[in-house]
Formats: sequence, structure tokens, C-alpha cells
Amino acid sequence: MDNLLIEIIFGAFFGLLVLGAPITVALGVSSLIAMIYLGDNPIKMVQMAWSSVGSFPLMALPAFILAGALMEAAGLSRRLIAVAESLAGPFTGGLSAATIVACLFFGAISGSGPATTAAVGMLMIPAMSRQGYGPGYAASVTAAAGGLGIIIPPSIPMVIYGISAMGMQPDPAAIEAHGTFQSVSISKLFIAGFLPGVVMAGGCW
Repeated sequence: MDNLLIEIIFGAFFGLLVLGAPITVALGVSSLIAMIYLGDNPIKMVQMAWSSVGSFPLMALPAFILAGALMEAAGLSRRLIAVAESLAGPFTGGLSAATIVACLFFGAISGSGPATTAAVGMLMIPAMSRQGYGPGYAASVTAAAGGLGIIIPPSIPMVIYGISAMGMQPDPAAIEAHGTFQSVSISKLFIAGFLPGVVMAGGCW
């Protein structure tokens, strides 16, 4: 690859960051500058952006994010935490166990690990601190359990992986050694993520 092209891309990207531009703008503008340097028509960038988001499975991602936002705005996350506390509360360390169960429920609806951690942690970390849990322990439990959001179906990273892997061709040597490979199924990814997610939740507990 042309060394000057690398300098243009990264120079424009970091320069825009220093000027205070959002990361999305810095990425887009630096890519556009690189395309102009290579002599490509800038309209290709619009075409690539449209084709990359014009996939039907990707329509699930804003729906997951919207579901998490509606849950938070409507107070449903507090009700999920109340259910989790009723299931895990009577035991020793019940509040931390309730945090894990709440992350399990919330992750199964939002499909996002960061959203799960933020929504549950905002309520449970102060509650655990008031009950005498150490702040570091409360934060670590919430962060570990928030990772369930990307394992428990539906999962946004699984959708993105499934869409990305659909166009990948297996290595000929792998086909010769193991036979033909089936195409990636997002529904099968969801099914495969359920048991590991439950096992991880039990391990956090």
C-alpha cells in the first residue's frame, strides 16, 4: 500500500480528532479524502454506505436499541430489577445475584452489552454501595454481567457477524479437509448463544 495514502488517512483522521470533530465525522472525512487521492468518484462512498445498511437483518439493530431506550424511559428496567431481586434477594449476596439476573433479562431484550451495563449499573451499583458492597466489587459484578448482553440472544454483534460472514468464502484447504461448510445462520447463532449465556450467568453468580 502507498505510504502516502496511509499518512493521508491517519493524518486526516487524527487531525480532525484534534480539532474536536466527532469520531464518525473523522472516519468519514478521512475516507473521503483517501478516495479523492486515489482518484475514485466520491459518489462511491454513498453507494457503499447504502449497500452496507441495505440489509434486512441489519434492520433488527435499531429495533434492539429502541427497545432498550423504551425500557429505560418507561421504567421497565426498574421492574426487571425488582423481579430479579425477588428471585435472588433472599440469599447471601442476593443483591449482586439480582444484578446478574437483571443483566440477563435486560440483555435478552436490548441485545447490547454496553446498554445492559449502563441501564442496570445506573440503578444497581448505588444500591449495592448503600447495602455495604465495595464500589469496586459492585462495578466489577455489573461489568462482568453486562457482557451477557452480547451472548444472550438476540445479540447485536451476532447479527453483525452473521451478515459479515455470509459473504465469506471458506479456505479451499479447509473444504478439502472437512468438506463443505454451511452458510452462517443468524437464528442458529442465537440458539448457540443461549446455553453459554446461561452458563456464564451461573458462573458470575
